[in-house]
Amino acid sequence: MKSIKKPGILYTMSIYNMVVLLSGALLVGCSDDFLDRPPMGSLDEATYLGTEDGGFKLLTRCYVPILNDWSYQTMKFDTGDQLTDDASKGGSDAGDRVVITEVSRGNPLPTNGLLTDLWNHRYRDAIAHCNVFLNLVKPETVLIHSGGALVSVELKNRWIAEAYFLRAFYYFDLAVIFGNIPIIDVPMNAIDKSSITKTGKDAVIQFIISDLDKAIGSGHLPGALQLPSSELGRVTREAAMSFRARVQMFVGNYQTALTDLKAVVESGAYDLADDYEDLFNSADRGYKSSEAVFITLRSYNAGYTGGSVCPQMNVGRAGTGGWGGECPTHDLVSEYETGDPRLVHTVLSSGDIFVKPDGTDEVHDYSGYDNYPLQHSRKQYPDFSRRVTGGLFDTDWTFYHIRYADVLLMYAECLVETNGDRQTAVDVLNRVRHRAFVTSSPVDSYARSRKFNVTEDQRVTESTFESKYKVKLTDDLRTAIRHERRVELGGEGMRLYDLLRWGVFVEKMQAFGRTPEGIYSGAGTNVSDKTWPYPIPQNEIDYVGGALTQNDNY
Repeated sequence: MKSIKKPGILYTMSIYNMVVLLSGALLVGCSDDFLDRPPMGSLDEATYLGTEDGGFKLLTRCYVPILNDWSYQTMKFDTGDQLTDDASKGGSDAGDRVVITEVSRGNPLPTNGLLTDLWNHRYRDAIAHCNVFLNLVKPETVLIHSGGALVSVELKNRWIAEAYFLRAFYYFDLAVIFGNIPIIDVPMNAIDKSSITKTGKDAVIQFIISDLDKAIGSGHLPGALQLPSSELGRVTREAAMSFRARVQMFVGNYQTALTDLKAVVESGAYDLADDYEDLFNSADRGYKSSEAVFITLRSYNAGYTGGSVCPQMNVGRAGTGGWGGECPTHDLVSEYETGDPRLVHTVLSSGDIFVKPDGTDEVHDYSGYDNYPLQHSRKQYPDFSRRVTGGLFDTDWTFYHIRYADVLLMYAECLVETNGDRQTAVDVLNRVRHRAFVTSSPVDSYARSRKFNVTEDQRVTESTFESKYKVKLTDDLRTAIRHERRVELGGEGMRLYDLLRWGVFVEKMQAFGRTPEGIYSGAGTNVSDKTWPYPIPQNEIDYVGGALTQNDNY
């Protein structure tokens, strides 16, 4: 009998503002005899599910891995940005976080710590909990609400749909990095480890899509317009459809993705925030706005939980108090057009000045540590008004899993790639550009001085936008969309996904490796058609006794 520790309330989590249970994680993935003996004060699974809110607590545990500071949150940027031409790792010196450097060069060893950490987290801490939930909770399973009432079949079906989505969500991270991976869809204690083998890339994607089909096709995920504000962060039908489109586009299934994206756009559930700056500096006008399609809210609650580690990790060192990670490249900066305010809201520069609560200046000095471009991510820098204690840990900083601008750009791309309505693609693309150039703040409203503020003579008026910046039917729309994705989503962990699926990863990274900053960091210098998919962690291959084999290119 496998046992489950009885959880205790640890803190109020900001996934969707409900009390959740974090202590007493499920014992999955272990087969040692001593783990099969129930510890004192433990409950077996059937008994646990019969406790009040037992089923909901298991579902919540499927969401919790997103809160992991290092293996999930910073990992989004370590892999999505810092393995590409968009950002370098930064840090105290060249040896700090060298595991990222090893991967970004293009020929990492199978023992690389970054790859091993991602693998372990997704399988052990994320997918394992989804598998436990899906194995235990069925429509006919008797579950009890807090207070004693029975959980309805309809609500159980919603929970099951959420778990299917989350399992697909975690598996896709593995697919993007490793390509060929084991598919494990039952609790690990039910599997003979010698039977764990690699599944090919195409079959992996089909498994992910199958889970998403179950989540969406069940009809039990709520629409975004019906989701109460207290549940912001839970999966909706539109979020699942947007993500299914993202998966389909990774393997070039544009026509299938188009159907989902069209439905999301026509749902009326979302809109662009008026000001791009608000997306990363305001809870109400950004994180909780109609642009948030799928998001995990963070907050600082004294005595219970801090905010995300990302601001601490990815803000400048020394006087600014951070640890110096996530350094946007000059290559990324050169992609922005003159007058595009998104640059100032994406990239900080050494010499920029903010104001401390006591009225003194915080001058950003990015010299003296590993920061070749002398730049940092503005999207991960919370100004002092958002720091409860003044510290970078104690903020409400949050990032988006999916936001509406991404959905619109995917929609436009699918229209172009399927030879669909080009005028609609142009109109959608210009919605995103109009927000950027015309209605967004041209300067950083929270700073005293910023290098990339749009100067008065560069500001784009409505008439200037129409004549100079508006995309036209006669333009190369594929190029326009790819440019727009880079500048709209810069610093949001999406670059690796885009480069891989467009089939330009090798050429872009080889070109970057020849630039001064590529030569300095080594990023791209050894990238070839043998680089991706990245190697399966060697310790996993050793653990299963050879049943799991290394990717052919390593």
